[in-house]
Amino acid sequence: MLAALVGEPAQAVVRALMLGAILIVVGTALFSLRIAQLFDGERLRGAEVRRHALRTLRLAALVLTITLVGRLVQQAAAFADTPSQWPSTVSPVLTQTTWGIGWFVQGTAIVAVLLVALGALRPTKARQWSLGLAALLLAASPALAGHAIGAPRLTVVAVVMDAVHVTAAGAWLGTLFVIAVAAIPSLGRGSAPLALSVLDRFSAIALTSAVVVALTGVFASWLHLESLRDLWTSGYGRTLLVKLATLGGVAAVGAYNWRIVTPRLRATGDLDLLRRSALIELVFAVALVAVTAVLVATPLPGEM
Repeated sequence: MLAALVGEPAQAVVRALMLGAILIVVGTALFSLRIAQLFDGERLRGAEVRRHALRTLRLAALVLTITLVGRLVQQAAAFADTPSQWPSTVSPVLTQTTWGIGWFVQGTAIVAVLLVALGALRPTKARQWSLGLAALLLAASPALAGHAIGAPRLTVVAVVMDAVHVTAAGAWLGTLFVIAVAAIPSLGRGSAPLALSVLDRFSAIALTSAVVVALTGVFASWLHLESLRDLWTSGYGRTLLVKLATLGGVAAVGAYNWRIVTPRLRATGDLDLLRRSALIELVFAVALVAVTAVLVATPLPGEM
């Protein structure tokens, strides 16, 4: 049983859940700061949207708490002579490795997220900024346990760029998720103007974030791939190609929303097309998180 829980498939699942939860926390923070107030003109609807967003944040905090413990057990088991001896390696893993620093950063940020998530429906400015800071810490933490911290050159730059990459992904995909589960369900007949306001504000966020994701992704590829041939001759390169294809799917659906769905919504007021396209984009986003969880643990070409 323990061997299965600390095996590579289980580790990939835990990484994917943690990364997805981090993106959702980033998205919830941005949603709270930039989009939720659009619903405040209608008190009941605004309260409903904030309630759904807070519920989403609580779920993300719960997932983060569980996966934080799971990642520690898995990492300790990897250091132990046998998985059953994992308790004996917890202390050195936490105190003598960079991974342990990242774990403590995640834990600190998760505590902050929990404090906000357990707070009031309408957060104060202090809670909003606390959530934003916690989201940034969470976005930076994967870099301390992945390829960025082990980069043979430009290590500091690699860590910063990785943190920016995760933050931008959360601003794009995490905010999309919160809009899909908290905002869109509250939109009914006659809500097209409000939906357009949400889309207009989110489109600016998504477009900027997509550019940042692309640029930081190109930098990481240049840093980690020794040659162009590594894209198709190494496991890391092939997994990266799958990630790029999936990212292309997300971007294509986003472009469709921008160029087709928004004009139709403006012309007809029909929200059904928006709901369907948002669901399709989220499916691609889930696949992207899963592929990324595999990529971050795939050996680099130079490590094989």
